Amino acid sequence: MSFSPDDLPESPRPAPPATDAAPVSAGGLISGDLPCDVQAGGLVPAAPLDPPWNGLDVFRLMIMAFVAMVACGLGMLAVVPGATAKARFLRLSALPELFIVAQMLAYLLLLGYMYILVTKERGSPRFWKALHWNWPANIWPFLGVGLAMQIGCLFLAHFLPFPKETPFDDLLQRHTTIVLVSVFAVTLGPLLEELFFRGFLYPVLARRFGMGTGISVTALGFGLMHAAQYGYSWASVLLIFLVGMVLGVVRARTDSVAAGFLVHTAYNGTIAAAMFAATSGFRHLERLTQ
Repeated sequence: MSFSPDDLPESPRPAPPATDAAPVSAGGLISGDLPCDVQAGGLVPAAPLDPPWNGLDVFRLMIMAFVAMVACGLGMLAVVPGATAKARFLRLSALPELFIVAQMLAYLLLLGYMYILVTKERGSPRFWKALHWNWPANIWPFLGVGLAMQIGCLFLAHFLPFPKETPFDDLLQRHTTIVLVSVFAVTLGPLLEELFFRGFLYPVLARRFGMGTGISVTALGFGLMHAAQYGYSWASVLLIFLVGMVLGVVRARTDSVAAGFLVHTAYNGTIAAAMFAATSGFRHLERLTQ
């Protein structure tokens, strides 16, 4: 039996390549339709905003601080005995330690609101991490900076025109008051001031305007905040502004609010310890005016 070429079956012809088809990635997705945040290895989440709060949130913190101070002040007024509101206010004015207690309570309320703002409203469950607290492994260099800064400020004070008496000096005339001031100066005072100025305000300014502006503006606000207690003396504001500049540089260079807190605490603690030693444990306050 013989076969002719016409009797053989036709061989299958290969299909032409699909030039219009989009390439398919290894994961089964059409790479031409990949969104911008998808790579061949999978999804790449967008980096979280750092800090997660904004300038409006910082302004809300300022409003909350004012409200907390007023509320705590009214609370102190309510517990002071007196037949009229005027009589209670006069009585409260004669008890400056109650104003210090009111400020402590207001700072605690502000700390609570800071926590709610970060963890609840801005969705950052790790409060201290979001604020770049970052406790340093070696605290002694920062305590040393605070000590040196206080000594430097006391030296510069000899060349600047300070008023003879300030509202802060009045707080140092009573034993209870000076104890409260000293405790506040090394605990809630530096903690809340560093959290606000270097924790909340600085990163917002630095992100928008740069590191230098962030450091300078926070230092200026820091100085103006303390103006009233020093009788609005420009020399006092200048020194505290310089202190704020150092604290800002520490925050920027170390990426640590805790480092600035240590410097701030050592700065305040140095003068508190000096007053404690000079007055024999706050028993002879008259020595502070000699």
